[in-house]
Amino acid sequence: MSAGDTTRELPEALQALQQWAASERLGKFTHIAQARIDAFAEATGDHNWIHVDPARAQAGLPGGTTIAHGFLLLSLTVEEDVAALVGFPGIAHVLNYGLNKVRFLAPVPNGSDIRVRSRLISLEPRQPGQWLLTQHKSVELQPGGEVALAAEQLSLIVIAP
Repeated sequence: MSAGDTTRELPEALQALQQWAASERLGKFTHIAQARIDAFAEATGDHNWIHVDPARAQAGLPGGTTIAHGFLLLSLTVEEDVAALVGFPGIAHVLNYGLNKVRFLAPVPNGSDIRVRSRLISLEPRQPGQWLLTQHKSVELQPGGEVALAAEQLSLIVIAP
């Protein structure tokens, strides 16, 4: 069922979720500080100098500062959804199911503020008690709204028995 479809065919447990997902949502502003970039580098092992060496970045990168990892930005696209999705009555589990069409479109310099924009693409049945939620996600630099990342995010919704 795509974003324009009605909720009548959905199980009751998914009707509120579909209404929530159908509206375009703007997340809270998140500040991308060097400490967060460094912590992500430690967690992933990606210590590329463009992320973790401010002195070298000042001399060698346009803008003169380090940039956030693309996968750090991608990880931030789930933050607000996790809290919201598990709060809907009748939903037992929400599982990260994967991604489609991920694109890193612009660098996010250290010290930037970003926010995530989300909108429903589809909510489709997979098997009894399971539905696949597909959302378009974009990470926008603030101010101005330049899109730094665009992706389709997939979540498997498991309805409580």
